[in-house]
Amino acid sequence: MGFGGFSHPLFLKVESEEPCMWSVRHAVEQFIQSLELTPGQREACNEKQTRLREALQGGLGAQTTFLSGSYGRNTAIRPLHDIDIFVVLREISLAPHGSGKPLEESQHELLLRVHGVLRKEWTNKEPPHIQRRSINIEFSGKGLDFDVVPAFKLSGRDAFLIPERGTNRWIQTNPRLHAERCREADRVAGHMLNPLIKTVKHWNREQQSSPLRSFHLEAMSYGAFRAPPANGGKLETLKTLFEHLTASVQRPCPDPAHLGEHVDANMSVTQRVAAQQVLNSAAVELGHVLREEPSDPAMAHRRLRRLFGNAYRDHG
Repeated sequence: MGFGGFSHPLFLKVESEEPCMWSVRHAVEQFIQSLELTPGQREACNEKQTRLREALQGGLGAQTTFLSGSYGRNTAIRPLHDIDIFVVLREISLAPHGSGKPLEESQHELLLRVHGVLRKEWTNKEPPHIQRRSINIEFSGKGLDFDVVPAFKLSGRDAFLIPERGTNRWIQTNPRLHAERCREADRVAGHMLNPLIKTVKHWNREQQSSPLRSFHLEAMSYGAFRAPPANGGKLETLKTLFEHLTASVQRPCPDPAHLGEHVDANMSVTQRVAAQQVLNSAAVELGHVLREEPSDPAMAHRRLRRLFGNAYRDHG
């Protein structure tokens, strides 16, 4: 009922507002930003990795330790998994022919030694477990786990030896060269590459049974651009990257450090065909998105959500 010609405020009907749909390009920017680690995650990681590295240097008498893997290359995405810590024990020399047994300690014995240091330091948690080339230790309260990779510096060479359990091989690698290659590729692409590598890695996680490993995708991406993308748009550049990956996955992918075996050495012909199909499908979908964006943004949003899952949002 009105009072003096005005509706009483107690009886006003409040209409619920529909969320305002973002533009496709704004939604893509927000999605890519959402893949970045939060300050809190970085702080928790830095606190724990510092403590781990101190324990490893003290318990193993390591020469040095450093972060490697995707976290070290700044291509890690949320949720954060398997942060790699590279532990350089000492410098050694190979036999003149470059093979043979370079150490008295076997690959398995070395991994057991690292395992023992970690287990002694953290007695009140789940014990670490030995993997093929590393020891994994999980900190459940923090939602973090680390892969500790023991290594030896090769004298006179820009390379390290790491153990491979099961095959009894010593593998040559250099994660610092991997990081340099990543930084250079991102620089050449006008610093647009790393955010898009993270986007592709998230897309790969969304696949039901992808034959593609994260580092394989990353290593193939380094050759995608020889200059900053001319159009400058994230969608166009992402489509170009998927097209590059579609072509690249059919060829062997060398170790970016040019030391070890090919990154995709164990990939079968069937897996390559499957990988090419899913990568090409993503590139085609992005082509549809670019065509539909001006006239049918709702459909473009639906396509992007199919590609990237629930992490992609079309409104605030």
